[in-house]
Formats: sequence, structure tokens, C-alpha cells
Amino acid sequence: MKLIESKEARTIAFSKRKNGLGKKAKEYSNLTGEDVGFILFTQAEKPHSYGPPSIEKIFVKIQAFKEENLDSEMPTDKHMLENRLKQFEAYKLRLDKIKSEIKGDVPAEQFKFISEVALDLEEMSS
Repeated sequence: MKLIESKEARTIAFSKRKNGLGKKAKEYSNLTGEDVGFILFTQAEKPHSYGPPSIEKIFVKIQAFKEENLDSEMPTDKHMLENRLKQFEAYKLRLDKIKSEIKGDVPAEQFKFISEVALDLEEMSS
């Protein structure tokens, strides 16, 4: 593909392609049940958008997702690792409680497994 030379032809192509893109987005949304939106800017910087019922609804969803899932001060990977560490620490506490409650009643193989998992979790958390 290359840039259409004629400004008039470019404007017509923009309009047709925009409408086609809108149809495809609506079709995708209908088939999947997902929200689909897009923004296009003309060469004159005039925005055109599509989103059911509005592009603003999609922006609100994006903002809510960011606020729920991303800490702007901390990279996502570090944030995820800290959450994982908290989960492992919670598992370790549960395993320690199980070990103390059923120490005598658990077959040796199961107890060994529980102990190994607890030790692995302890190593991960330190």
C-alpha cells in the first residue's frame, strides 16, 4: 500500500475505509460480546471514533482497569511478584498449621511432601 496522491481520493478512501472498519468492529463485537472501539484522525486532525455506545465508555473501562490492576509507581512485573510472594506466604502459613494439627495422623510420604512444599515456600519468601 502507498499513500493516495489525490487529496480528494484520499478523503473518499478515508470515509469508505472508516465505514468498513466500523462495520467490522461492530461485527466483531456482536460475535464475541466484547466492546470494540477505535479513533481515527483525518489529516486535518479531526477525530472520528467508534464505540458501542460511545468511545467514552471504552475509555472509562480502560481507566478503571488501570486503577484496579496497575500501580503507576511500580512496574507490573514487580507488582505481580509481590502478589505472588504474598500468596506463597499465605500457603506456607496454611501448611504450617496443617503440619501442627495433623502431624501424627498423616502417612510419612504425605507429611514429607507437605514439609518439602513448606520449605520451598519458605525459601521463595526469603
